Amino acid sequence: MEHDFLREKSLVMAAKKGSLKAFEEILFLYEKEIFYYILRMVNHYHDAQDITQETFLKLYEHITRVDEEKKIRPLIYKIAQNATYDWLRKKKKRKELFIIDNDKNPFETIDPLLPYYTIEKQEKRKEIQGMLAELKPAYRNVLTLFYQEEFSYQEIARVLNLSINTIKTHIRRAKEALKRNIHD
Repeated sequence: MEHDFLREKSLVMAAKKGSLKAFEEILFLYEKEIFYYILRMVNHYHDAQDITQETFLKLYEHITRVDEEKKIRPLIYKIAQNATYDWLRKKKKRKELFIIDNDKNPFETIDPLLPYYTIEKQEKRKEIQGMLAELKPAYRNVLTLFYQEEFSYQEIARVLNLSINTIKTHIRRAKEALKRNIHD
């Protein structure tokens, strides 16, 4: 989702001067895509909401340091990535129990109103998300940025603060790991 750079630049400049309305517009432009990026990384809806909120709070706190001559999208992704990695590190230290509150029949696994192909598509998506979850966070991150967020190698390198060759290597290794998981 590429946004008009001049509009974005004026929003950043206004937000730096204290305009809450300008910051809200930046939030409106990027909140949904950042949420789904984080959701693909953590695989839990409520945690993704919390991390997204934390991402934009950090952006707001540091808006005066944002360079309006650069696109803000890679910066927001970098903040989101750091917040996600922090969450993953904390989660690794403590075990969590998720209780699913389901008012429906707990034994019902398929909604009869969903067409079969939709169910099949959801199952395939879950399977792919499961395989991605087994990858190292760095590999999962580059695949998400490249394939799902459609970042270029240069943009990924900027977000992750790595060289383009390292990004290419991570993508290659991530693909190899996925292939091994598929064949296991």
